Order: sequence, then structure tokens, then C-alpha cells
Amino acid sequence: MANKASDETKKNTGSAAKAPSKKKKKVTGKTHTRKVIARIFLFFGVMFSAVAGVMAANMVHRGERALGMINYDTGNTLSEVDLSKYKLASDTQIVNVLLVGVDKNLDEQDVDGAERRSDSMMIATMDIKHGKLKLTSLMRDMYVAVPGYGNQKLNAAYSYGGIQLLYETIAQNFGVRMDGYAEVNFDAFVNVIDLIGGIEVNLTQSESDNLNTTNYIKRKKYRNTKVGKQMFNGYQALGYCRIRHGKRTASGRYPGVYTASGKGDDYGRVERQRLTIQAIMNKVKKMSPTEMIDLAADVLPNVTTDITQDDIFSYLMTVVRMGTTKINQFSLPVDGSYSNQSVGGQQVLVTDITQNKSALKKFLFNS
Repeated sequence: MANKASDETKKNTGSAAKAPSKKKKKVTGKTHTRKVIARIFLFFGVMFSAVAGVMAANMVHRGERALGMINYDTGNTLSEVDLSKYKLASDTQIVNVLLVGVDKNLDEQDVDGAERRSDSMMIATMDIKHGKLKLTSLMRDMYVAVPGYGNQKLNAAYSYGGIQLLYETIAQNFGVRMDGYAEVNFDAFVNVIDLIGGIEVNLTQSESDNLNTTNYIKRKKYRNTKVGKQMFNGYQALGYCRIRHGKRTASGRYPGVYTASGKGDDYGRVERQRLTIQAIMNKVKKMSPTEMIDLAADVLPNVTTDITQDDIFSYLMTVVRMGTTKINQFSLPVDGSYSNQSVGGQQVLVTDITQNKSALKKFLFNS
């Protein structure tokens, strides 16, 4: 009996050990292939991520090096200008930067007694609130009040007191606060055009005649322009942007030089400058990040600014996130707000300051 019980126990134990289990799926060749492919993609995914990380770090490093080449002005900042007596418009989501093109290149600036004038003055605006980029041209012949010097042409402010006096003049007359400035000399402009392979322009007969018979194009060998569309190098593009009127005649008159839209004098100059900036933007946006950084490294040594490197980097990233390169353009004085007059032997634009102050604020802040 004992042996039988023992045998029964063994039988039962054996049955428990062989309890039903889930049936294993058969691994087919197809399933195995899928797993191998998944692992390969995972491997390359990890490798790609690692390479992308290294490239991104390298791009950031190169970008920081390029930004480090800018001439950072810490002793002549716009924030130091006392504007407490002026009521100024501003917005934390709208960044306004005063851009100044100086009509002396580096060699000429080193000459003793060389007068430096602001050949072009613009306000570059990054409107984060409305997702827009804006550019306002300020005509240099506007007759405005320059603090401490009475009524003068707008560009006289820079020659009298540099960037700070120019800023105070704009603040007093137009009531807008700036978030910084950037000053670019003509060497930088010429370099940019050449490095991007030139820009296409469309010349009228009067523009072509002017460029071929004056010294606006610094190098004589490039004074070979024609009517219609053509590619301009840096020296030619600079000359194109500086055209104002024709060469003075024996009678003392200056022949008019007109754009394709019919604008002459300072209006034509401003239009040419805006067309050139847009042409540069159109070519730069097609460049790779590496090419953009290389371009910046060649140009930025010719730029002076009071904006910090961290802020510049932040602004650049904001523009990238905005995803637009379209520039909304504007100019002062606005139509119907000025008259051409001769004051003290100079041709000036006597301007309705109140009307233009209102128009500028509307363009910058109320889009």
C-alpha cells in the first residue's frame, strides 16, 4: 500500500510539473528580418543623433566665434543717453535697432580731420508681436531740431555728436525709443555683396549714365554699367546705393537721376538702398547655415554695436523662429508731409514733425 501511495504521489507530482504552458510562437525568417532591420535603423538613428549633436555644437561654436568679431561698444551706448525729458514709444515685444551706414571706409576714417557722416540711417524692427520684419528709411535731408545745434539736416547730428546725438535727435523729433544701434562702414557693404556673388539690379538710363560718369563707383574699371538688368559687384552696388543726383552742370544745376518707379534725389537713393537690402536678404536666405556663418565671419569685423553678444544671438534665434525674410518697408518723411526748400544755401526737406511722428509710431507698433 505504501509503495502504491508513493507511486501515486510521484504520478501526481509529475502531472503538476507538466501543467499546460503557453505555446511559443514560431520565429519565422520574416520576423527575424524585421528585427534585424529595426536594429540597423536604431543603430543609424543613434549614430545620426550623435553626429547631428556634434555638428550642432560645432555650428554654435563657429557662430559664437563670428559674433565675437563684432566691435562691441561698451562706452558709447544708447542706454546712456539722457532721454528723460522726452515721451518715447516702446514695446517689449518690438525691438527697434538704429542702423547707420557711414560714408568713410576704414582707410579714410584714419585720416586726421576726416569728417564722418551718416550716409544712410534706418530703423530695423523685429516685430515679435505681429511676426514681421520692418525697415524704416530716414531721409538725411529732413530739416529737424538737433539738440544743441538748432535746426539742421538729420545727418548733421552724427557729424556733430556721433551715434548718441543722432539717437537723441531721433528721440526728440519722432518719439521712438531704440533698443540699440549697429554702425556699418562701406567696407562691410562691399564685402557682403562680393561674398554672396553679387546682386541683380535694374538700371534706368539716368542711373546708368550717372554711374559711368561720376565717382560713385570707386574703382574706375567697374564704371561700365548698362541700362536694364545686370549683376553688380560690391563697388558697383555701393555706387548704386549712393546715387542722389547727376553731376553738376556749368549752370550750377544737378540733373535728376530717377529709379524705375520715377523717384529722384533722396527718395531715389532710399529706394535703391531698400531694393539692395532686399536683394541681399533674398540671396542670403538660400545659403546653408555654414555659408551664413562664413559670411558673418568676413563681414562682422566691420560692424560696431552696443547690443550684447547674448542679445544678438537671441535676436537671431527669434528671427529664425518667426520664419520670415520678407521686409515691410517704410520711409520718412511720408508723402504730403514736407516741402523742398532752400535754407542757408542748402536744399532741405522742411518736414511736418507731428505728422511724421504719428506715422512712424503707427508703422512700428500698430501693425
